[in-house]
Amino acid sequence: MERRGLNIRKGFLRFWLPMIRAFPLPRASRFLSGFGRMEYRLSGRLRGEFRQAVERGQETLGCRWDIHGVSRELAGNHVLWRTRDLLLDGVKDERARAMFTVEGREHLDAALAEGRGCLMLASHFGAHLLPAHWLFRQGLPVRFYMERPRHISRYLQRHFETDGPLGQDKLFISRKGAAADSASSILRAARAVKAGMILYLAGDVRWTGQLTEPATFLGREMRFSTTWVVLAAMTGTPVVMVFCRMEPDGRYHIEFRPAFHVPRDAAEKGETGLWVKHFLEVLEEQVRRYPENSNDYFFWSEMEKQLA
Repeated sequence: MERRGLNIRKGFLRFWLPMIRAFPLPRASRFLSGFGRMEYRLSGRLRGEFRQAVERGQETLGCRWDIHGVSRELAGNHVLWRTRDLLLDGVKDERARAMFTVEGREHLDAALAEGRGCLMLASHFGAHLLPAHWLFRQGLPVRFYMERPRHISRYLQRHFETDGPLGQDKLFISRKGAAADSASSILRAARAVKAGMILYLAGDVRWTGQLTEPATFLGREMRFSTTWVVLAAMTGTPVVMVFCRMEPDGRYHIEFRPAFHVPRDAAEKGETGLWVKHFLEVLEEQVRRYPENSNDYFFWSEMEKQLA
């Protein structure tokens, strides 16, 4: 969902962020999401769009939510979500780490202990870039395998400035890339995880063409990228799902799930789509439990109508 005046709002927030960071960070985070809640109160058009989207989600998932409450909090979290990790830019490690509650760290440690790297399977749920920010703060070797994120902190940008055979620059992908580029990028990604790195990628990427499978998410069938399944099968690397919620107190809750392995013969057995479906079912359960962290999911169908 694109709000009117989005670029103006981004410029406004970037200007004020250095001063906002002077507050205790949880309070600063609540202050940022407060902009979204204020817009929700003041704009009847915006309020109607959020309520309709949340009502669609409730009907699809068969839930019973407080429509007004979820819509208001979702509107607030939209602003915080679009701020990415900018709130933590220039913040010392100790202060930044206090913004995170981490659940399941033992699952990540167990995966890394196998010595074969790790596929960190993220999504666009919640504060989706913050787990990577936290991983860097832990001093862990992380590479992104996705389109280059925009509007991020200088802290993350500095970690992207790596070159060489295992550098970050060659691992960013593009929807406009040719099939040959896609094949070579998968090989580079495989080398990164075989070198013991954490490869950070999303499992809810809608895609077309090769390396996709149809799957149902929030009541609609779409095609999703299967790159993560291919990589996991090719390398034998453990896969760890991660979810990060924006909490009411302004902090972030990171949850690492137990690692699993994709069989090497998954493609030959025609099981690639089953693994995609499995991840989307887990993701859908997160949306069911925490709809205020659903970001743009409830707006996907409306966004596609606008582009048609």
